[in-house]
Amino acid sequence: MCGIVGLYSLRQKVPVEVVVRALDVMKERGTPHGAGLALYNPSDKPRIKAFTRQPIGNRYVKLYNDLYDVELTELINIDGYIYLNSKWIDVYKVVGWPNDIVKIYGISGLSSNIWLGHTRYPTNSPGRLPYYSHPFTAGDVAIVHNGDLSSYGSNINFIRYRAHVKFTGNDSEAIAYLLSFLASELGVEEAVEELMYGRRYRWARLDGPYAVSFIIGGPKPVFGAFVDPQHFRPLYVGTTDSMLIVASEAAAIKAIEPRAAVWALRSGEYIIAEGDEVRGNFRKRYVYPELPQPPEDAIDASQYDAVSLAPVVRAELQKRGEVKVVNVLGHRYLGNGMSSGILKVWGVVGNASANVMSGGVYFVYGDVQDDFGDAMNGGLAAIFGNAGDAVGQAKRGGEIYVYGDVGSRAAIQHRGGVMVVGGSAGKYLGEYMGGGTVVVLRATNNEEVGNMIGRGMVGGEIYIRGEVPMDYISPVDKRALERYAKSLLIDGLAGVEDYTKLLDGAEPLAVEHRELTEEEIAKLSPYITKFNNIFNLNIKISRDIFTIIRPKK
Repeated sequence: MCGIVGLYSLRQKVPVEVVVRALDVMKERGTPHGAGLALYNPSDKPRIKAFTRQPIGNRYVKLYNDLYDVELTELINIDGYIYLNSKWIDVYKVVGWPNDIVKIYGISGLSSNIWLGHTRYPTNSPGRLPYYSHPFTAGDVAIVHNGDLSSYGSNINFIRYRAHVKFTGNDSEAIAYLLSFLASELGVEEAVEELMYGRRYRWARLDGPYAVSFIIGGPKPVFGAFVDPQHFRPLYVGTTDSMLIVASEAAAIKAIEPRAAVWALRSGEYIIAEGDEVRGNFRKRYVYPELPQPPEDAIDASQYDAVSLAPVVRAELQKRGEVKVVNVLGHRYLGNGMSSGILKVWGVVGNASANVMSGGVYFVYGDVQDDFGDAMNGGLAAIFGNAGDAVGQAKRGGEIYVYGDVGSRAAIQHRGGVMVVGGSAGKYLGEYMGGGTVVVLRATNNEEVGNMIGRGMVGGEIYIRGEVPMDYISPVDKRALERYAKSLLIDGLAGVEDYTKLLDGAEPLAVEHRELTEEEIAKLSPYITKFNNIFNLNIKISRDIFTIIRPKK
């Protein structure tokens, strides 16, 4: 879980209250067990901060009981934990919610051009002490992380071999030290690549789910963010002509800058800002149709928190049959269990919405975040924007239409019904798919579909416009299977015939690159017509080459 946010502003400084507001939008990702902020805040000499059991000097804040946050004038041995030593970066960490930071430290109005923020859901270290909270620093490097590292042991051994470091035991802390070392050795971009793939320094590679944002302090500071190659954690990007924002949820970006163009990073992508330059291996995916104006006679979502809006909408649907909602900003569970009526929503719909929907019509004039349409049984949902990860997970019926792109693991465990995507799709499309039909038109965005398509697929069918490379369609890990089969052969546990049979079983999918047959066109046309009518488009599917993926009979 966890919610992270990062902000880089070219022109105006941004006050702390804006960053806290973005974190508050993602409150359901956190707990009262940890929150923190980091900002670019140059000083004449290093700023040294520590958590201690006794106050030291004149500059300290009493947190609770016998715990103090102290600012030292010089680096000395103390009975405590030094969490910051930098002349470029400042950090505030608490056990509590993000807005507790402002209250405890009295930093209302504090502003900066560069921020990191974190709301914590503790997993592999406790949440009872503030030094476990993010951000973590290593010299002039600060990071926030959403995820869990299975490589923590090898990562800290790599660090200890090169420096004397006192660790808290939080896995995320290792990222700061690794990035500090690698950036000084290789430069920032190569350091990020090394963290993801470990091509030069094997034990520096991060393994496990992660989305990371960072600041590297200096006279010319560097801001950046990246996601793991398997995309187990989401990270959205928002841009204006003078601002770059990243966050775990699209709604958090809109809370900072409603006019930002928002899209999601895909597997292994990174984005870096330095001076007035933004660079990286990302691709901007900002795909929207023209949206109708929000009505005046609608429920105002801004009057409700992230979870209390859903039961209000459900009750109004039962009474009136048609409900309109405006100013939606990450509100969760909207449309869950919907069985009839019409729901129209303007804004960014939060996670786990349209789950177990069995009927009715649901229009979203904007984006939806992760896990939309989980276990959907019926009805129709249309998204006039983009969808996050795992859209249509375990979907058993009904229809989902997406104008733009879908994230990673779209249609994972899809069992029935139809999903039509106007743009492209991230990695692991149709993973463990067991039935139904998925169509990726690549019309509103002609970007290549991510790889690992159909991994574990046992039913249903996928149609992707264009010729998808065969190595993108991967029902099993072929390299792992080859190594396993070869070891059996070498150890005498399998003969040549068994070895061949095992490798032949690695191709359980039938894949074709061709035009659609008349029968396929007749089957898909009603859904393509509906897609065109909903989004006012004129997409045709005849005479184009499609990649068609089905399990072998």
